[in-house]
Amino acid sequence: MPRVLDPEGAHLAALRRLQDFTGARVVEVGCGDGRLTPGIAERAASVLAFDPDEDAVAKARAALPDALAGRVTYRVDSASGIGLRPSSFDVVVFSWTL
Repeated sequence: MPRVLDPEGAHLAALRRLQDFTGARVVEVGCGDGRLTPGIAERAASVLAFDPDEDAVAKARAALPDALAGRVTYRVDSASGIGLRPSSFDVVVFSWTL
């Protein structure tokens, strides 16, 4: 049986209380297996989610609902190596990442 982190959705709910993702261009630093990505993408215009763990990103891609595939881009990369342009996103999500 897979272990589900945050089965009640408390982490996503907390993020939504802090930030309205509606129509936003979001970058998710350290997305891991994508536990938050679909919930963010439901309201966002686009999400770039990345993590240096190739296996975790593969799991995230596999679990992403087809309806959100046009809004989410997953990449295997690090924060220091991804090379994002300044001001290219409206919101940065950084959760459980060191």
